[in-house]
Amino acid sequence: MSNKRALISLVLSVVVLLLIASSLPFFVSSVEGSLANSSWPKFRGDLRNSGRNEEGVQEISNETAWTFATDRKIDSSPTIGPYGTIYIGSYDGNLYAIRPDGSEKWSFQTDSSISSTPAISQDGTVYFGTNGGEFYSLDSDGNENWMVDEPFKGVIISSPVVREDGSVLVGSQDMYSFHPNGTMQWNWSYSPRDQGGIISTPAVDEDGNIYFGYHAIDRDTRLEWGELIALDSEGEDLWNFVPSKDLIGSKILSSPAISEKGTIYFGSYNNRLYAVNTTGEELWNYNIDGKIFSSPAIGDDGTIYFGSHNNNLYALNPNGSEKWIFTTGGNVTSSPAVGPEGMIYFGSYDNNVYSLYPNGTERWRVKTGDRVFSSPALGPQGNLYIASVDQKVYAIGEGVGYTSIYQFALPIIFVFIFLLGVVPRERKKKETT
Repeated sequence: MSNKRALISLVLSVVVLLLIASSLPFFVSSVEGSLANSSWPKFRGDLRNSGRNEEGVQEISNETAWTFATDRKIDSSPTIGPYGTIYIGSYDGNLYAIRPDGSEKWSFQTDSSISSTPAISQDGTVYFGTNGGEFYSLDSDGNENWMVDEPFKGVIISSPVVREDGSVLVGSQDMYSFHPNGTMQWNWSYSPRDQGGIISTPAVDEDGNIYFGYHAIDRDTRLEWGELIALDSEGEDLWNFVPSKDLIGSKILSSPAISEKGTIYFGSYNNRLYAVNTTGEELWNYNIDGKIFSSPAIGDDGTIYFGSHNNNLYALNPNGSEKWIFTTGGNVTSSPAVGPEGMIYFGSYDNNVYSLYPNGTERWRVKTGDRVFSSPALGPQGNLYIASVDQKVYAIGEGVGYTSIYQFALPIIFVFIFLLGVVPRERKKKETT
């Protein structure tokens, strides 16, 4: 009898622990500040824009689990919030929240198309911009917290970044920082004699310094060039790196990625991938025969991956030497993601989503209905999400997305109920004998 009681006590303890564990995501997501504790809460995944998440439970297969249709094309990339909810914007003006099973959780209608990729904070707040120059904050149920449009002088294509203190960075013609309540913390402006804008999504290092590409245009000559801007956490200038002001079309739309050693990588329309250090000094550049819009990803071993308008995906060693090149049938503007076991995932204008082995050989490809401009977001359970110009979001992989802890607890609860029924019957049988 004592053994059975001990077993019941053990089972009950396990159930209680599981139920407590199931509530942890709620408590984590109800705390204000920084990014959501999820696998891919913003464009490029983390504050350093590493484009890497190798913590998934399994490699991603080429099974299409589901598709979710919108009414217009999709330039935005998916992000993942608490409980595995997928968030993405569309040219139909809606910001969508999609459950892990592919059903719509809610949608929020704006007055403009959406190219910006949303960012999700720990309390489930969703931040995103529109091509009409509005910047929104929504709660986790899709209700508007606030919207600001007054300071913005152009479209918002750059994706927002939620910093450790909960403030939110977003680029337009200037770079802005907002408090979580929607009041402006500071804004940074480029030289008034020139004009341009920010497409690049900022990266933030461990010291809170901010790095992003700026597309500058001379007001008089209309000459275009790019600069990598470095600001401190308060929006004050640290330095700027000008790759080649004398080269027309050298704008920087690629989002920088920061390695664990502090090296900053970014691409330019002058056909070069640059590596600079934290003081703005060039370490090396790698010259190709195509423009670079794709943002680099950094593998666990330091390998840099990026795509180009010349149809290729490149892998470089940390010293800038070429590791390998993989050729697709169309432009690679999609920014690659690195997943479990170092597998690489990205889309191409040839209508395919690709997975490559770390050595650059093809692992699989999945056909979509049109070209893929969007970049993948990696889920926690062996799946990825990516959009196509065919107006659909694709869930690829055999994983189940977010699995509720109750799915694991339920069998144990049944065992507990069974034992509750068996033990009294055994006790009654002994009493009668």
